[in-house]
Amino acid sequence: MLRRIALLASGLLAAAFISGCGGGDDHPAPAPLPATPDIVQLAQATPDLSILVEAVVAAGLVDTLKAAGPFTVFAPTNAAFAALLTELGITKAALLADRALLTRVLTYHVLPNRVLKADVPTNVAIATVQGDTLRISPALVITDQRTRTANITATDVLATNGVIHVIDKVILPTPAPAPVAPDLVALAQSNPNLSILVEAVVAAGLVDTLKGTGPFTVFAPTNAAFTELLAELSITKEALLANKALLTTVLTYHVLPAKVEKAGIPAGKAIKSVEGGIFKIESIFDVLTITDGRNRKSAITATDIQARNGVVHTINKVLLPADRSIVQTAQSLSQFTILVEAVVAADLVTTLSGTTQFTVFAPTNEAFVALLAELNITKAALLADKALLTKVLTYHVVPGTVLKAEVPTNVNIATVQGETLRIDPAFIITDQRGRTAKITATDIFNTNGVIHVVDKVILPKP
Repeated sequence: MLRRIALLASGLLAAAFISGCGGGDDHPAPAPLPATPDIVQLAQATPDLSILVEAVVAAGLVDTLKAAGPFTVFAPTNAAFAALLTELGITKAALLADRALLTRVLTYHVLPNRVLKADVPTNVAIATVQGDTLRISPALVITDQRTRTANITATDVLATNGVIHVIDKVILPTPAPAPVAPDLVALAQSNPNLSILVEAVVAAGLVDTLKGTGPFTVFAPTNAAFTELLAELSITKEALLANKALLTTVLTYHVLPAKVEKAGIPAGKAIKSVEGGIFKIESIFDVLTITDGRNRKSAITATDIQARNGVVHTINKVLLPADRSIVQTAQSLSQFTILVEAVVAADLVTTLSGTTQFTVFAPTNEAFVALLAELNITKAALLADKALLTKVLTYHVVPGTVLKAEVPTNVNIATVQGETLRIDPAFIITDQRGRTAKITATDIFNTNGVIHVVDKVILPKP
């Protein structure tokens, strides 16, 4: 192959540099060069190095290669770049747009001194400006870091700040190491919309924890979410950040002790946080929505933001863990006043207010009124019969936290009372007497379990 390489002879004169065999010209004569061309000017005056020039410009290396140097540049031809694009399966535009890759590749073609053909050290590792080494054989064949080879096809093209040797293949350094993902704290610090979360993590003394090995999943509230929380709690940011105990409780409620990406979220099931409380995530109108321990809802606005030690999902509302026991929740709701009276009369308050987790099928006042009519007794008589009350109420309690999505259907479910009940896919309960009750509301969270509302008091065997 015939190539014309521009080189400086004297003053404004340029001579053709020919390598290979044959005598015809492949390109029109290059434009006259300055009296003292540098490496960049030499390349610019050579049509067969036009892609190299584009790459040097795109990588921001023009000033470097115009500097005093001296440098030795192994200059790939346009054909060499075309072959590289095919090898990598990318377009020229994509290559020129990847500045980091361009810089790494181009500086691998540069030696930090002037090495003429006669001075080339052969069969030894030669350090490049990029940092990796290459080897050159006595036949002037370069072997790169990926054991690919390139022929030096023209040598000793002199510039004021070094020398160019032309090569027929782009040489490549070792593949760039995969970027190290930031840890969870650094990831949050890089996002201006999570600045209050970062302040909170610092104030709670959780920085080292969230920089640790993990892996963790963090549901990260935005600044707007924290602003809304301050209004909800009627406190200032300063007061919130000063309350380390509260901050720690709230923040650890946003963390799972494992990496859970969007695709692995157990929809509708109880998700236990590092804090110990639970929440659930459902897809509502194609939006992932979290229901927290106080039955408040928060939308997940971005998912699967990867960190070195876990993953972040951003949310638009700060989550709060449950702050009421099953008994306290029932006491706060007017539809459960008779149930509360019954729990007190049966001396079950302490049991249903402790740390043991329960699932309670809670009958409404209307359900109790219907039961009194069914049994033909007064409320006072029912509340006075502690043995009966205890048997009936504990029949409404299942050990553990069983959310709606986790309810086993059409199987016997053991209750605290000892007997079983069955629930069908329509959430109709059949008790031990063949009577049915409908579950009308589900997944009311508490510190010690969950409440499902039922429209009828269910009964064990007589």
